[in-house]
Amino acid sequence: MRTSTEVVPVSQGFSPIRSQYSFIDERQVQPIQQGKYQAWKTDTSQEPFISTSTIIETKSGSFKKYVTTKCIMSFLIGFIICGVPLAVMSALYAQKKTSSSSSSDSSSSSVSLPSQCTSYIANSDSTRLTTYTSCTNCFSDTSATFTTGWYRFMNTGTRLTTTPPSYGSCGVSYPAWYNGTFPSTAGSSVTGTVCVQWSGNLCHSSYITTISVTNCNGYYVFYLIPMTTTGIRYCTTY
Repeated sequence: MRTSTEVVPVSQGFSPIRSQYSFIDERQVQPIQQGKYQAWKTDTSQEPFISTSTIIETKSGSFKKYVTTKCIMSFLIGFIICGVPLAVMSALYAQKKTSSSSSSDSSSSSVSLPSQCTSYIANSDSTRLTTYTSCTNCFSDTSATFTTGWYRFMNTGTRLTTTPPSYGSCGVSYPAWYNGTFPSTAGSSVTGTVCVQWSGNLCHSSYITTISVTNCNGYYVFYLIPMTTTGIRYCTTY
């Protein structure tokens, strides 16, 4: 058997190998490069997303702080504009009211009342009221039962009635009533007329009586004299 040995050039012998490895290297390198680029792109694409989210959160927090600050400032400005003048006006009103009250109290306490405001005859006979009609011709303010002096009516009206009473009022046939005015100033007095209703005449000329009335700073006192005829009586009301 003959064995022949052929000499193959080194370049020719290794060219298929180089070509094969070259081809493999190109295929292997390319995916590695693509994968590498892909990883780089993925990392790059995530960085802006994270950065943008952080910026948005930061801006949102700053905006909330800005809104809160504006609200607080608006409240403080509104309180200063509205609250301070209101407080000042309230304080001035309270001071004025206190001054007026003090002035009024001082004025009242400084009034000098006449002696009849402390020295009078207290009358509390409820039959003197104009609403009392249970008895007729039962009373008379004649000198036999009635004396001259200053009278204060208590618990039976507070003053003489200023309206002509009907027949039989305050227990008499001829009721008497005050036809005059009352003093408005404490300590002052006025003079008025007492009329008697007689036979349909509301103020019979034969029985007109002149009296005095004093304002005692909360109540009145009346200077009264006895009637000259029986069946006549001073009638009171509230």
